[in-house]
Amino acid sequence: MKTALFAGIAVAHAAQQSKTRPVMKIVRLLQDMQVELQTELEDDKAVFEKLQCWCKTGGEDKKNEIEMCKATIANLNSSNDGLVAKMEELKEKRKATLDEVNANHASKTEADEQRIKENKAFQGEETDLIEAVKACKQALIVLGNKAASLTQVRDAVRSLQLARIPQMVTGSTMDRRSLDTLKQFLGEGTSFLQIPGMKSYAPQSGQIVGILDQMQVDFEKNLKSLQEKEAKAVSEYEAMSAAKQDEIKAGRETVTQIDSDLAALLEKHAAQAKEIKDTQEQQSNAETFLATLEEKCANAEADYEKRVKDRMVEITAVEDTIKILNDDEAFDAFDKSLNHEDQTGSAVGFLQTDSENRRDRASAVLRGAAMVGLASKVQLDAFTEVKAEIDKLVAEYKKQNEDEIAQRDECIADFNDNDRETTHNYDKKDALETKIADLTKTIETSTADKAEAAKEIEETKVMMKRASENREKENFDNVNTVQAQRVTQTILQKALDRMKEAYAFLQGPGAPHTQTSATKTDPGNGPAKFKQYDENAGGKRVLTMLEDVMSDSKQMENEALNSETNAQAAYEILIKDSNKLIVTNTKKITNLSETLAKAKESLSQSKADLVDTVGVLGELNDVKGALHKSCDYLMKNFEVRQAARSAEIDAMIEAKNILSGMK
Repeated sequence: MKTALFAGIAVAHAAQQSKTRPVMKIVRLLQDMQVELQTELEDDKAVFEKLQCWCKTGGEDKKNEIEMCKATIANLNSSNDGLVAKMEELKEKRKATLDEVNANHASKTEADEQRIKENKAFQGEETDLIEAVKACKQALIVLGNKAASLTQVRDAVRSLQLARIPQMVTGSTMDRRSLDTLKQFLGEGTSFLQIPGMKSYAPQSGQIVGILDQMQVDFEKNLKSLQEKEAKAVSEYEAMSAAKQDEIKAGRETVTQIDSDLAALLEKHAAQAKEIKDTQEQQSNAETFLATLEEKCANAEADYEKRVKDRMVEITAVEDTIKILNDDEAFDAFDKSLNHEDQTGSAVGFLQTDSENRRDRASAVLRGAAMVGLASKVQLDAFTEVKAEIDKLVAEYKKQNEDEIAQRDECIADFNDNDRETTHNYDKKDALETKIADLTKTIETSTADKAEAAKEIEETKVMMKRASENREKENFDNVNTVQAQRVTQTILQKALDRMKEAYAFLQGPGAPHTQTSATKTDPGNGPAKFKQYDENAGGKRVLTMLEDVMSDSKQMENEALNSETNAQAAYEILIKDSNKLIVTNTKKITNLSETLAKAKESLSQSKADLVDTVGVLGELNDVKGALHKSCDYLMKNFEVRQAARSAEIDAMIEAKNILSGMK
């Protein structure tokens, strides 16, 4: 009876064990889930510890970098303020120096013009005094010669008249009687010789000789005083001119040095300004980096706390479920729905990113006067001696005419040469002034063009830098997208395989997640990241959703690959065109630099040539003054003197012919 009972119980127990096997599969699945959940919890903890270390190290590094940038910027700003103050000081000094140079130049130009006027007045006065002294000497020689002819006396009177003696004694300190005697001699100077039978004029000429002798002394004294005054004026002018020239030269050299110093300061200022800008950009990037890092770290901490909380809920639920399923009282309920399985699903979301990306005068002489003189001579001398005297005078007068003609021609030639040279140098001066203006304009234009080309190069480099940064970000995003999708696909495939096996979704551990490359403003991903959190479940619905997500992931991978190919091609075209533009502008700057150097050298030479040309014009003016001094008297009285001699020659020849006929 007992044997039969035990057998029945064994059979019933075996049957019961057979019925609980599907439930045990669920329990074992739950136990696997429990181990997996605990492993994931430990994995999350390891990930969080790596992220904390990453956040602390990255944050401290960026804070130190920000402080260093601030100190560098403060030092550079202080240095640049000093440079700006120094440049302003140099600009004021340059302006003051230029004003002084211009004032010295204007003063020298005014002195040059005044010297020319004074020299011209001196030359006129000197010529008059020289001619007056000469006329007085000649008159004294003639009047002192007892054998002097009437013609010689008349010539002496004419010389005094032509030397402007009447005008020069007018208003002088000469006593009234002497003045009247002189005027009578000059106006009616030979009337006492026209008295028939008059053989000597000495008693009547004694007074006039004394007057002329005193006049000669006075004229020579005045001439010497005038020349000494002129010499002193010339000496003072030359000293002043040399001093001004030295001051102008020194001023220009100072301006050149200031320009050089300014250029060096500007270059240093620009370099420091660029360094400030770069450091500010570095600081901004570091601040953005730090803010992003802190945000990511805060999010990671919040995510970790939530994950721990949620995971503990799951673990507790699994433990409770296992307890329930292992309870003997649940066996009967499982017997009623042994083959029933609940199906649950979960969705996976993906975030994909995208990115985005121009001068005669003549006088007449009474004809026949010489005949009166000859008539007097006829009464005194034999015809043969008279004729010989006539021949001698005719030859002498002809020689005088020939000498004066030769001297006149030489004066004319010298004046013409001087005029040609003066005209040529004035033309050269005008051409040089025009050239200087053109070169100055060329320098201004070339400097502006060079600056514009340099600016365009800098703008292009900035654009290339931004394009490179954008390309780097695009590449980073696209590569990350592809990698992320491929990793996702691997995980999904494992999940699908596992789900297909036991309707369970097992996730990979967090440790394999590697840190991605950071940028200047983004710390990138940490050295580890939490796994995609999903509630652990199974079922066909989950399988279907995983397959849909797998398809979407592959489509996103292909789109990222196409985007990377197109973006790289566009980037390469932009870089190629930008480099071409930089090369073109660099060559342009080189050519403009050569143009500027040549223009500046030509400008300096042209200014030196202009100074030399102005000097030549001054020398030509001095030569012309000397010519006037030696030629004016001859040129002014040439026709009168020639006509007078010719008339006297004709009269003497006629007288000779008459004497020859009488003989």
